Amino acid sequence: MPVRYLLLAVTVATMLPLGTPPAAASGAEQEAVLAEGWAPASARQPSYAQIQDAGLSMGRLRIPAIDVDEIVRAGVSPEVIDRGPAHWIGTALPGETGNMVLAGHRTTHTAPFLRLGELTVGDLVYVTEARGFEVMYRVTERFVVRPDAIWITWDNGEPMLTMFACHPLGSATQRIVVRAEMIAGRLIA
Repeated sequence: MPVRYLLLAVTVATMLPLGTPPAAASGAEQEAVLAEGWAPASARQPSYAQIQDAGLSMGRLRIPAIDVDEIVRAGVSPEVIDRGPAHWIGTALPGETGNMVLAGHRTTHTAPFLRLGELTVGDLVYVTEARGFEVMYRVTERFVVRPDAIWITWDNGEPMLTMFACHPLGSATQRIVVRAEMIAGRLIA
C-alpha cells in the first residue's frame, strides 16, 4: 500500500471509528444518527480505496425536475467523479436495501449536480442499473453538511438514495445532500 494511502487510512480510521458519527457532526446530528440506527454498510469501501477508481458504467440517473440524464459510473475517486455521477462502491445498488450513495460535481467537468439544490420534497429520481432494472426514488430531504460528514454514506437498513456535491456553487467548503426513499422498481426493456 503506498505511503499516502496508508497515512490517509490511519487518519480516517482515527477520525471515524466504526459505529460512531464523526466528531465534526454537531451534537444533534450525532444523536440523530445514533438514535435512528444508522451505521456504515459492511461492504462500503473507503473513498480512497483503489477500487473507487473503477469508473465502469453501471447504470443511468434521471432526475426530470432538474433535467439530469447521465450515465452513473462505479467509484468515487476524483477521476471518476470528473466523468459524471459516481456510485460509492460498497453502498447499496439500485433497489437494494441500504443507502445508495452518488457523488457529482456542480460547477466543474460535466456538472451533473449543478441544480441539485433545486430539488424539493416529492421530486422523483430514477436510477436504472446496467441490466435494465429501473428504480424510482422520491426526494425526502435536502440539507448541507461539512465536507467530513462521512455519516451521510451510512444507512439504516431502508432502501434509499443519497446524492451529494460540493456547496455552495463554486466552493468545496460544504456539501449539499439530497436524500430520497425508494418507492418502486421495475424491469424495463
